[in-house]
Amino acid sequence: MHQPLHHHHHHHHTSIAHHHHHGSHHHGGHHHHAGAAHHHAGITHHHANHHHHHHHVGHQQHAHHGSNSYVVPNSSRPGYSSIMRHPDFPDGKVPDDYPMVATLHDLFQRALIVFPTAPFLGARQYNSTRKELGEYRWRTTREISELIDWFGSGLDQLYDKNVGRAPGFSPLHQTPLGIYSKNRMEWVVAEFAGFRARRFSVALYDTLSSDCVEHIVNHAQVPVIVCSIDKVATLLALKCTMPSLRVIISMDALGGGGSRGRGHAAAAAGFSSTAIRALHKHAEGLGVVLMDMMLVVEMGRAQPTIPKPPSASDICTICYTSGTTGPQKGVVSTHGNYVAAAKSLYHAMPLYHSTYLSFFTLASCFERSILYTGMLGGMRVGFFSGDVTHVSEDAQALKPTVMAGVPHLFNYIYHRITAATIYAPGLTGAMARTAIKQKLQKLESGKGGVKHNFWDRLVCNKIAQYFGGRLKLLISGGDPIDERVLGFLRVAVSCPVLESYGLGECCSAATACLLSDKTSGHVGVPLPGVDICLRDIPEMDYVTTSGLHPRGELLVRGPSVFLGYYRDEAKTHVALDGDWLATGDIATINDDGNIEIIDRKENVVRIREPFDQSVALEHLETIYSRHALVHDIFIYSDPDHADLVAVVVPDPEAFLPLARKITDQKSAPIEELAVSPQVISAMLVVLFQHGKKARLRTCEMITDIYCDPTPFDIEGNGLLTPTYKLKRRVAIQHYRSQIDHMYLSIKEKGPAA
Repeated sequence: MHQPLHHHHHHHHTSIAHHHHHGSHHHGGHHHHAGAAHHHAGITHHHANHHHHHHHVGHQQHAHHGSNSYVVPNSSRPGYSSIMRHPDFPDGKVPDDYPMVATLHDLFQRALIVFPTAPFLGARQYNSTRKELGEYRWRTTREISELIDWFGSGLDQLYDKNVGRAPGFSPLHQTPLGIYSKNRMEWVVAEFAGFRARRFSVALYDTLSSDCVEHIVNHAQVPVIVCSIDKVATLLALKCTMPSLRVIISMDALGGGGSRGRGHAAAAAGFSSTAIRALHKHAEGLGVVLMDMMLVVEMGRAQPTIPKPPSASDICTICYTSGTTGPQKGVVSTHGNYVAAAKSLYHAMPLYHSTYLSFFTLASCFERSILYTGMLGGMRVGFFSGDVTHVSEDAQALKPTVMAGVPHLFNYIYHRITAATIYAPGLTGAMARTAIKQKLQKLESGKGGVKHNFWDRLVCNKIAQYFGGRLKLLISGGDPIDERVLGFLRVAVSCPVLESYGLGECCSAATACLLSDKTSGHVGVPLPGVDICLRDIPEMDYVTTSGLHPRGELLVRGPSVFLGYYRDEAKTHVALDGDWLATGDIATINDDGNIEIIDRKENVVRIREPFDQSVALEHLETIYSRHALVHDIFIYSDPDHADLVAVVVPDPEAFLPLARKITDQKSAPIEELAVSPQVISAMLVVLFQHGKKARLRTCEMITDIYCDPTPFDIEGNGLLTPTYKLKRRVAIQHYRSQIDHMYLSIKEKGPAA
């Protein structure tokens, strides 16, 4: 079972939600500087010529040779594969259905015109007497627009007074606005209030360690941060090492007069008036301006400012990657980048008038791209209440039609649902297993969709209730999702799962599966308007000319590709090959013309000695973690040894019965069983058989394992990034002695039979 993502139950409350004023004034007038490409010093610039075509040739369907991607004829060159495109847009041009939308500011202004009275953002209301969360309460596009105008006007005053034209911001001629909280209404209001005055957002992951917060705030020279009340103390504690920070705005009320219920909201977040007074005193001592969002809204209402809208070539965000290695890189993207991504994704994802549950962090490019895409179609967004372990309660209150997340979150949900269904004891489990098996067979035979009259009535409709029962689409982004989890969710929830792939460097928009595709194990085809090709990596035996299935590093080209890494020319130079983005992911093209990600470049290790073969560690970790015994796994390959060793966190549900049977100890604790030599060798046998079944090569088998009952997590042992990827370097340090010990014992035993 996964560790809960947040150990304390924390409800948040919009101080904004208790407040709305009627009567709307919105500013029309769109100022576009056509093609004004500002050359920002401090950012390595590479493409003034990203082709924004507005004309297009009719959608002629090309003959596909049984293939999903369209392959551009005669487009390969030495060291690179042919270029691939979306089958419906073979000339690489996508008709622009929204010519008035050139920036994210325009995107919101259009939503205001088209969907003014439609509910846009919602949050569950906290009932302070009953101490529980109730129904969702909605704000219309027009109400949110008012808040954006008022908060934006208040921000303008705060920047004028406290920030000025500090030298740190001169390279961009734009100033940053920091946002630091879990997903909530105020997050979106803050970002768009910044866009209103050409400010760009710098988002801080809710789960970041303090040294990462410090690195980002200093690197991007952030002067103002809008955050949830629980982050104020963290920021004040770091203020001495973050000289650029002048203003902290709490999304939650900081008490003191005003509307009734303000005190409650703060108290509900676990902050007494004494604690709040202490924060104010601390801020004063440090010379930091501390106020709550409602106060800034009131300032703006009293003195509205005139919007200074951005142009398409202006920066809209610097998104710091949750790097698995080294310090985080700041991905610089323009309004044009994100608007292009939204228009492209809108073709792939049916989000029109959908209801969306937002729970994967808005600090990631992926979640924001989906939010912006949905805004083209009047999607209403309900925010989770801050605790992923209770996401199904939010889903039951919201009844969403669309949800999105990364594979790790879907794995967590998969474990939660399977424990109560296919792994349940007795008849319940037996029925669920049969239902899932038969539905998968039907789906894989290509003869039917995800529905099944008999089994849905008996089993699967109950499972669908976990998400509120109205789900029409699950979107998985970031890394490739495990095929077993994908198949299970498709049939158990009777809902298509759309797999998409992309990096922050291209606004998370590179490829997505065609909705009609029932297969799994791939990330689909290039999105409309995106070009994809593969590049040889000869030192790793990946060549694009290898017969039917070219293999190589995936490259992406299109209007969503970023400007560069902020203040890092060297890394920008590595990431861009002309106007192609080098993703660092190794891919191949399968028989159907779908793109399959097989590994990350930095995790491919050459194994010496008897086999001179490349082994992709992440790929192996995915395969081994499919086994029921494995909750988490980290595989290590030493350059001086041919053997692979691994640290396995066993899944207690499967591990305890097996280990107790082997050792014949009915009540031994997991810590004791994990170190038993009998148990270790039994697990090695099981993993070996599993590897054989998955048709792994001999050099991909694990020779020795160390069992650790403590799961990998973000905060405790710090082995995972905020997006749940394994930090390989940290894991190597963390388990150094166990790794050395395993290699020592392998050496003593002699070569494995």
